[in-house]
Amino acid sequence: MKRIIEKLKEEFKNEILDILQPNEKRVYVKINKEALIKIAEFLYKQLKLRFIIASGMDSKEGFEIVYHFSNDKTGAIINLKVLLPHNRPEVDSLVNVTKGAEWIEREIHDLLGIKFRNHPNLVRFILPEDWPENVYPLRRKY
Repeated sequence: MKRIIEKLKEEFKNEILDILQPNEKRVYVKINKEALIKIAEFLYKQLKLRFIIASGMDSKEGFEIVYHFSNDKTGAIINLKVLLPHNRPEVDSLVNVTKGAEWIEREIHDLLGIKFRNHPNLVRFILPEDWPENVYPLRRKY
């Protein structure tokens, strides 16, 4: 884990906002949303980490999305965290980095209303077809 953190700091020192390591197997790296693609590509393609899933939530500060990556050899989990403003909840899609992001981005879009720029198929995934437009059940205001 220490090696991964050092490599991230070395490559992306200007894009990393904070690093929190609650234990030896997990680290949270808060980054500028504009750097998401290049940092995710670095983890996935250069360090050969596996994309697990992404999770999203509506907090008081904005919409938080956490992208979870695994080093399967060591069991370490690296989480990239971005914060999106409530008035403009959009971020670049990870689908061009890994196809594994396609469904979870659609789910987060459905439930939170996050727009994933350059997603190839950002259509409804979970909610029924007759669900009202612009109503997102996981938003705090719902």
